[in-house]
Amino acid sequence: MKKKIFLYLLIIFQLFTKQVSSFENEIIFKINDKIITTYDVKQEEKYLIVLNPKLSKIGQNKLKVLATDSIIKEKIKEIELIKYYKIDSVLDNVNLKNIIKNLYQTVGFQEEREFKGYLEAQNLKFSSVKKKLAIEMLWNNLIFKKFNNRVIIDEAEIKNNLDKEIKNLSFTRDLFLSEILIRNSKDLKLDIVYSEILKSIKDVGFASTANIFSISNTAKIGGKVGWVKETSLSKEILKNIINLEKGQISKPIKINENFLILGIDNTKINKQKIDKNKILTNRILYKKNQQLERFSLAYFGKIKQTIQINEL
Repeated sequence: MKKKIFLYLLIIFQLFTKQVSSFENEIIFKINDKIITTYDVKQEEKYLIVLNPKLSKIGQNKLKVLATDSIIKEKIKEIELIKYYKIDSVLDNVNLKNIIKNLYQTVGFQEEREFKGYLEAQNLKFSSVKKKLAIEMLWNNLIFKKFNNRVIIDEAEIKNNLDKEIKNLSFTRDLFLSEILIRNSKDLKLDIVYSEILKSIKDVGFASTANIFSISNTAKIGGKVGWVKETSLSKEILKNIINLEKGQISKPIKINENFLILGIDNTKINKQKIDKNKILTNRILYKKNQQLERFSLAYFGKIKQTIQINEL
């Protein structure tokens, strides 16, 4: 009798867990022929928190919105990329390995095995993270191939401006920058958005605020740009941050058609002899990357219009 009762309870438990599992993995979006489930969104939430632990403090609803938007963007990019690449074929690519190394060192790990162990503890697969990073790497490659020949750089103007700026300099600063890129639109009320961003930075920090507000490719990693030589920045950016110190935030800077907000995470004085050619090369590269970022946003917007996004 006891055995029959035990078997009955076991069957009821199995049916219940199947129902719960089905509910937890409900399909919520179809992006063309690709699906996004509630499980996918939960995994993306965990991944975003790995990139920026402070996101755990922004509230479940905001985190869910961020994760949903992030994974939809990823699926759209993937749909476009498979026209040109076999994503699985680059998972052992040297460049990807360097990107992975940079990621785990950025989030505080010295060895890949430590990072893998941490991911496993968060119930995240290392292979899934590799694929996410591969998609971003291939997207950047695609943008470069499509638009590099359309990048216009006035090297003479940059050189002339640089000559004026460094004429009386005895030292330069290196800046660790973070960014928030705000999309410009007819409805944008910049003062209000800027006030909201400053409040958010005060409440949850710059990185989480970048996750929420920024349209830049750096948004997922908290807007971190990394160490940049002050003299490599454009004249427009430099004049807006020249007097800022560690921990300070710039006002919105008009860059092409959008607005850029920069945070000074750290600074260091560089008293070595100024290498004008190196600075010139860095400034040209920075300007080039800015234009490629603009092409990336425009191209993504264009292909998004051709994608069927159905919320179920």
